[in-house]
Amino acid sequence: MEYIYKFIEFAEESGMINLIFGGAIVAYLIHIYYKKEENEKYLALKLVGFFILGAFRLEFAFNWYPIIIPAGFLLYWFLLKNKERPNSIIKKKATILGVSILYLTILSNIIYDVADYRDMKFDIKNISMDTLKEDYETIKNELGLSWETKIINFEVKYDNNKKIKLLDMYIEDIEKNKFVSIGIYNGDYSVKQSKINNKDQILEHEFNTTTEELLEIIDNIELKKYDKADIYTIKYENDLSYIENKKAYIVNLPNYSTDKLYPNSEIINASGIMYIPMEKVSEGSWSYIDYEYYLTNYEISSSEENYKDLEITIENINNNKSVLIDDIYEKHKLMEELNSIHIARWNGENDIDLESDLFIKDNEGNRLGLCSKDKGLARRDIGETSVWYIVPSDLYDKINLYTMK
Repeated sequence: MEYIYKFIEFAEESGMINLIFGGAIVAYLIHIYYKKEENEKYLALKLVGFFILGAFRLEFAFNWYPIIIPAGFLLYWFLLKNKERPNSIIKKKATILGVSILYLTILSNIIYDVADYRDMKFDIKNISMDTLKEDYETIKNELGLSWETKIINFEVKYDNNKKIKLLDMYIEDIEKNKFVSIGIYNGDYSVKQSKINNKDQILEHEFNTTTEELLEIIDNIELKKYDKADIYTIKYENDLSYIENKKAYIVNLPNYSTDKLYPNSEIINASGIMYIPMEKVSEGSWSYIDYEYYLTNYEISSSEENYKDLEITIENINNNKSVLIDDIYEKHKLMEELNSIHIARWNGENDIDLESDLFIKDNEGNRLGLCSKDKGLARRDIGETSVWYIVPSDLYDKINLYTMK
């Protein structure tokens, strides 16, 4: 049966069906043309016109299901059929051919949809987190999905050996006009497909991540292991909002490193994954040990109140000047500036021959060091961790203004 499905898909996608229908139409019209009852000027064009009339349709959508009315054939049958005209028999045949091709095309599309949107199983051994990305590529190629699909929902549970216990992956392929659900059933990948019948079914989000991007992130970021954990859960969401800032990390996509966000900023909208290590308490009962967010996109909002207890100091070692930012409006303005810039982790050598000479420090252990010799680089220190970043080249001068007042 699978070979039949594949042949149907090939015949439709290669244009074989259209070629067969087109050849049959031309051959039949030529055949009935030579069966004409009498000579008539432009008869060939008139036969084509009656064929087009028979194939003409009106289509309406009812609860996403199309209703097709053979309007052209009904017009012919009730208004034109009994009208006296030359070669009426072959014109009637051309009209019937048109409506026949209309319904044969509909039937062909139904058969193709059954083949293209069928449920499938993939017998892939040792389903684990280590091979999830490669397994998806296998499934994507087999289904003929487009290069990039949009992730709608994703949840995976796996044990300490990285064996996947549960998978719920729901993706949208607008180019191929289908939704695809991938799960695990009886140790195999189980795939269900459905057609996007209406544009209203397409889910729009402010932040969108492709399936390929998400699996790359999960495959490459370092997630903390816990001795007490029995099961780990990873969830993806497009509309994470009002999450706890202290538990949030930003994913640097060029190298999949992760860093904490600046403190005291309220995340109002974000997309990314939630990582939840869980401990088995009793049969069927689980308790989470910890949770963390890893954001691929985010939008923040802050007010002066967010920085009420934050102490910020700017220090320029070139002129030996240190400034305490104690005005709450100034603190808010400064942090908004830092949060609005796009910084990227430096992918070059770890040992950069630069010394920072302008520092922004706070009372929560964060320190950003800017360099006058290369204003496009900055070093961020969080506790004992130091990372170099690429920053906007005008950031140094903006921050240095505080020490020049």
